[in-house]
Amino acid sequence: MRIVLPIVALLGIALAVRSVVPYNLTMESGRPVFKSKVPPPSKPLLPPPERPSRFQASVHGMGLVEAQRENIPIGTPVPGVVMEVYVDGRPSYDPPHKWVGDRIKKGEPLFRIDGRDLEAELTAREATLAAAEAQLHRLEGMPRAEDLPPAQAALEEAEAKLLDAEAAFGRSSQLYQRNMLSASDYDRDRYTKFAAKAAVDRAKADLEKLQAGAWKEDLQVQRAAVLQARSQVDSTRILIERLTVRAPVDSEILQVNVRPGQIATMAWKEPMVVLGEVDRLHVRVDIDENDLPRFREGVPGVATLKGRTDPEFPLKFVRIEPYVIPKKSLTGDNSERVDTRVLQVIYALPDNPPSKVYVGQQMDVFLDLGERSAASGPEPARP
Repeated sequence: MRIVLPIVALLGIALAVRSVVPYNLTMESGRPVFKSKVPPPSKPLLPPPERPSRFQASVHGMGLVEAQRENIPIGTPVPGVVMEVYVDGRPSYDPPHKWVGDRIKKGEPLFRIDGRDLEAELTAREATLAAAEAQLHRLEGMPRAEDLPPAQAALEEAEAKLLDAEAAFGRSSQLYQRNMLSASDYDRDRYTKFAAKAAVDRAKADLEKLQAGAWKEDLQVQRAAVLQARSQVDSTRILIERLTVRAPVDSEILQVNVRPGQIATMAWKEPMVVLGEVDRLHVRVDIDENDLPRFREGVPGVATLKGRTDPEFPLKFVRIEPYVIPKKSLTGDNSERVDTRVLQVIYALPDNPPSKVYVGQQMDVFLDLGERSAASGPEPARP
């Protein structure tokens, strides 16, 4: 027993060392030799991109498939709660709804934001507009036919009172001259005559004012009030119309990230809806800044699906976006630099591609430099 336990302990230690230390025990010249284990060569998940054999010189770049008019991210012009979504990310059997992959025409609704507060405000402003228009109509309709007879009657009444006051004052004058009337009674009749004459003048002025209609300055002020009220109503209606986000162009629904009840904010991490014109697809190719001295505008190229050498997609040059930007589309390669900058070049895929491609898919793009240099010679110097 005293011998067994040490032997078992030594065997355990040897087994632990054997499992941890990456060495193989071999026999050389009759004696044991430890050799390090050689790890098996790692196989990449995807083969590296290969330049087409017919290209003498080329520039390689990673391409990202996008819609012809670029992908259109749709947000919301105003924050709020999403009440209705007219496009969905899954099949819907409700006829008014569309889902991802469907075509949508310009002006068709995508989703609607809650606007009950604006609808209540619109009702109040419409009432203000109606009151302003009624006041303007009242001023423009002056004088009313029913207002003239009372004013005419008031004038005739004032004239009659003036005649009575003049007659009374005439009698008082004669009596006063004969010293048969006191001065106070004489003054009373005289002032009564003056008051009656003033009453006639006032009644006549009121009648002329009614017959002339509303003052033109009052009409201008009221017309301005109507215009202001109408503009407020139109402004509220525009705000309500903006609550329904619509498709800006004829396109296809590529992605939907909005649901009823969601809070729509002005700053969003991902677009609520992504639209794109996929009848003709483009490839946005990133040309590394180190390859820019070799790159030439308009060179032909081919693209292949990432990790495959066939089929090949012939590319047609579209345009260059002449602003070098930091690289954003990374392939995941450990040797890839993340601090480099790239020039983005747009190429068009063929109308009938040899294989199905999708918006957002990565492709390996090779731009042929040898064919262009052989065909057209060196590029002329630009002024």
